[in-house]
Amino acid sequence: MDLNLVRTFLVVTENLSYTKAAEQMGLTQPAVSSAIKRLEKEYGQTLFVKNGRGIELTTKGYQLIPFFRQALDIIENAMHMREHFNVYCNEAILHCLWPMENITFTESPQDKNVLFEHMRQQKADLIIDTILMKDSSFVIEEVHREALVVVCRKKHPRIKGSITKQEYYQELHVLNSAMWENLRGFEQIAQEPIEERKTNIISGSIAGLILHASQSDALAFVNQSFAQKWADKLDLQVLECPIKTDLAPYHLVYHKRELKNPAHKALRQNIKLKLASYKS
Repeated sequence: MDLNLVRTFLVVTENLSYTKAAEQMGLTQPAVSSAIKRLEKEYGQTLFVKNGRGIELTTKGYQLIPFFRQALDIIENAMHMREHFNVYCNEAILHCLWPMENITFTESPQDKNVLFEHMRQQKADLIIDTILMKDSSFVIEEVHREALVVVCRKKHPRIKGSITKQEYYQELHVLNSAMWENLRGFEQIAQEPIEERKTNIISGSIAGLILHASQSDALAFVNQSFAQKWADKLDLQVLECPIKTDLAPYHLVYHKRELKNPAHKALRQNIKLKLASYKS
């Protein structure tokens, strides 16, 4: 049985209102009503009936309350004892965090819809990424910001130590294939319109961007800490971006059910401390 159905049932029993239960859980009223219908289908019996403008429990509904509460307590206590977590992390700042004890890091997939679906399916305990999404089921906390820079090889025939906006648009570019709402990350944080760029190659990873830039005359646009980490190893120039941009924001994203979970709170705190120490 879906554990969320049990939680939803217990919240509805406390409020005797789908609307109030939805507000408490950060869901829509139809979502709560649908969850109860699914639970009733599991049992083949009605658990709530209308009573004037509200609802009340059936006999079967009353019988389930103590068993569901006991089962949920046992499961949640077991979850609090967890010592290992699955964390999806944006490739750009993964190097700031990995390795950490008791965490398996996975690079965030290009398709961010898949990323959040994995969160709903409890395949991921936490997401660390730049993408914001409007969903009342999730908590979003900003935990890190950093500048974006342009990189190119040190032996670039035309770029020496700095780059102007005119020079930027005259060169070939390596672009990241990741997009959200039909925009690339660079376009999302730019403070000015982005002119058409001459594309040399489109890469599926940030590592691919700088590797190609190090072996060609193309420019790549990446976050500053990632560029600085690999600049010496790949013989790269790290240049201030001539396009006005905001700092790239990174967020912790997690399900509201984890908000007060002690083990999950400790996980979030450890990640925040690791990012803070990296910045300092």
